[in-house]
Amino acid sequence: MTNLLIRVEADTGAETRALYRALRRDPDLGRLAKLSTCDSDPPAADELGPGLDAILAVVDSAGALGALLVSIAAWRDGRSTKWTVSVEKNGVRVELRGGSREELERVVRTLEGPRGGDT
Repeated sequence: MTNLLIRVEADTGAETRALYRALRRDPDLGRLAKLSTCDSDPPAADELGPGLDAILAVVDSAGALGALLVSIAAWRDGRSTKWTVSVEKNGVRVELRGGSREELERVVRTLEGPRGGDT
């Protein structure tokens, strides 16, 4: 099993929540990844509520990782602001900035590393 931290960069939590909802609604992804949220620190006095810091995804194969990245890219490409989404595995952080096949393959290769998908 592989743990991934997913963050929408420069976000106060609203876009991360939107991404989380979109990922949860993806029926194919539901079979391939376990998703949960990681809240940030308690809100400051002038904030309405806790921010959503990241999404935790647990996948068990490179194929599941690829499906997760395709869903993230589809969400990102459907937004009016093209947010940078970072995905981190075992301290290796990579930014997803587009949805092309080459971009998705680059992210998978970076996260899987030279030894493959072992955690």
